[in-house]
Amino acid sequence: MDEHTRLFEDNRRVLEGLAYRMLGTLADARDVVQDTYLKWRDARSDEIRSPRAWLVTVCSRLALNTLQSARARRETYVGTWLPEPLLDNHTNDPERQLEIDDTVSVALMLALEKLSPSERAAFLLHEVFGYGFDDVAAILGKRAAACRKLASRARTSMRGERPRFRASPVEHRRLLEAFLSAARTGDLDGLKSLLAEDVEAYADGGGRATASVQVVRGAGAVSALFARIWQDYRTSRVVIRMRARWFNGGPGLLMYENDRLATALSVSVEDGVIRRLYAHRNPEKLTPFLT
Repeated sequence: MDEHTRLFEDNRRVLEGLAYRMLGTLADARDVVQDTYLKWRDARSDEIRSPRAWLVTVCSRLALNTLQSARARRETYVGTWLPEPLLDNHTNDPERQLEIDDTVSVALMLALEKLSPSERAAFLLHEVFGYGFDDVAAILGKRAAACRKLASRARTSMRGERPRFRASPVEHRRLLEAFLSAARTGDLDGLKSLLAEDVEAYADGGGRATASVQVVRGAGAVSALFARIWQDYRTSRVVIRMRARWFNGGPGLLMYENDRLATALSVSVEDGVIRRLYAHRNPEKLTPFLT
């Protein structure tokens, strides 16, 4: 591997992390990183003072362009859209791992969808990747004051999306497993006791798998939905097997229907109860778990 390629590979994980957070899909993120590499390959590294700054700038601008077309596709997406599951590679630094986990959570990724592309880029570059506003301005080709306003609007829009206190992985797993156990037995009171009153359930089938088209809201409605799902499994004699798997910054469960992977289920937890449930059922979005 020559020095020019090594410099790119040293920054690949940063670029992939930025592109995924910008776009929410692994395929689009990898395409952006590949296009960044092609531009880097044709550039003269002896004329580039900071390889990382150059690569992040190119990657950010390519991601912004891709985000415009990705949003147009999502307008015609069947049902609820969820970001593609991201399988995590843990670091040896617990504090750094918590930081990474928080910034790839499904809750945060969905909240980013509410922002304009420029707000999203300014927020991620400043809040997640730690760039000062002068650097953000250089990357986005805007004035620093404008980038500061973009990031401020983003923080305001996303207020309340991050939990005040981060639940431990043990609490996440306990609540998720208790919820599924209550659903399996049809225990509606038990289900409700595990849910926030304003709980929301998101299911992404993409028109290729059975899923609620709308977000289901409220402890009563969500409890009834999952109790009915398990009743349908019993009626149809579907054998359910579950496997724990860490993705998007937290513990989740893979659900197999008659040995076929059908759902990747995760939750967000706040104040000791489940605030949101996320069910990935679109087969295209389950492929990362099959490799």
